[in-house]
Amino acid sequence: MISIFAPILMALFFRFATPMLDVAFFEGTTFTSSDQKLVIGLLLLLTTPVMIGMMSGFILLDEKDEGIAMSIAVTPFQLKGYLLYRLTLPMIISLLLAFPVLMIGGFTEIITLRILPFLLLILVETPIIALFMASVAENKVEGLAVAKVVSIILVIPIAIYFVDHPAMMIAGVLPPYWPLKGYLLTMNGWHLVDYLFVLTGILYHLLMLLYLLKRYERAIR
Repeated sequence: MISIFAPILMALFFRFATPMLDVAFFEGTTFTSSDQKLVIGLLLLLTTPVMIGMMSGFILLDEKDEGIAMSIAVTPFQLKGYLLYRLTLPMIISLLLAFPVLMIGGFTEIITLRILPFLLLILVETPIIALFMASVAENKVEGLAVAKVVSIILVIPIAIYFVDHPAMMIAGVLPPYWPLKGYLLTMNGWHLVDYLFVLTGILYHLLMLLYLLKRYERAIR
């Protein structure tokens, strides 16, 4: 329940705090209110799947500790059916929350058809984060430490907006880099290099998801 309401509460905070932040820190600078809304809007868009993914990761860890996942694996439902349920439902929740969170926060400028391919990539972050936590951490205590590391990816929207340097490609090892950077690249229209960038991001997400699925299965067995 906390993971569902946290993005909504953040959206409410930024809705009223953004004008004050603009006056307090950015008045007289080249960082306009539209820039601020774009960065914070992308941050909120990423927060939803990250929060849901972290909570899903804790559920997977809890059921791994209790032996529930392995018990289900020997039933006709099998481990694949268990994972399909555990990972699909959080993605649906993230999808249902994504646009309402942006609307509550007042960041409706981001809600365009152009965001749809990147939104689908962002939603895949939910199972990736859940599987990363469940396969790396041995128990819920370690899961708390891993969750702290996962939360670092929330700075990506800020970093890629302000740092325009080839070295930022290093951040490409983190899956959220691809949809957020792709969205910023296509703000002035689509070009061939943008299509290649998005395709690379899709392939990277699929490979990451496949790798984490295999790793989680090994951890369970």
